[in-house]
Amino acid sequence: MNGSAHIPFELRHLRYFVAAADHGSFRKAGAALGVQESAISRRIRDLEDRLGASLFHRHSGGVFLTQAGQRFLRQARRAL
Repeated sequence: MNGSAHIPFELRHLRYFVAAADHGSFRKAGAALGVQESAISRRIRDLEDRLGASLFHRHSGGVFLTQAGQRFLRQARRAL
């Protein structure tokens, strides 16, 4: 990850990321937060673009964290 400590994020990016990690699914995270799955997916993609790293492995049954995602999850939880 390219110096993520210096990249400002909106809190919703972090909330969406943590929810997706906790639920293992963008759809379930969206349902839990009351937002569309597409909004979760877009914000996660924005976050990945800004960090320069993939945070999730995506598969038909949902998502799971990459190594970079696992590291970022610890930071995101502290920030929230």
